[in-house]
Amino acid sequence: MPSKLSFANTFRALERAIDIAHKRHVLIAGNISNLETPGYRAKEIDFRAALDKALGHDSEFRLRRSDPRHIESGAISGRDFESFEEQGEWNGYNWVNIDREMTKLIENNLRYRAATEILLRKINLLKEVIREGGR
Repeated sequence: MPSKLSFANTFRALERAIDIAHKRHVLIAGNISNLETPGYRAKEIDFRAALDKALGHDSEFRLRRSDPRHIESGAISGRDFESFEEQGEWNGYNWVNIDREMTKLIENNLRYRAATEILLRKINLLKEVIREGGR
């Protein structure tokens, strides 16, 4: 029975976390850019729920090759993240709170940077093992 902490599973989880953080960053940036839009409702992605869904077996699907010369791809999961309109307070103009959006942006940036740093360390560890194994 394969370990849940294998390199491939860890790598996939970090990849998904980075994808979700990127998508969430785009939504938060969109919320901030629509700060002056009348009646705009902020959009959000639940990071933990999206990561749980992305790592689940039921959300995997295969890409279809439209040309036989295309490279075969593995299973991809978690690329479609469900966003929802946030329940915020009406400020007389719209439902966007700049303080809350900036806080979410900083929190998301930390998640992205942590996942990226862990991924880079895993890759460096693998490179070191390969380098040392050749001696």
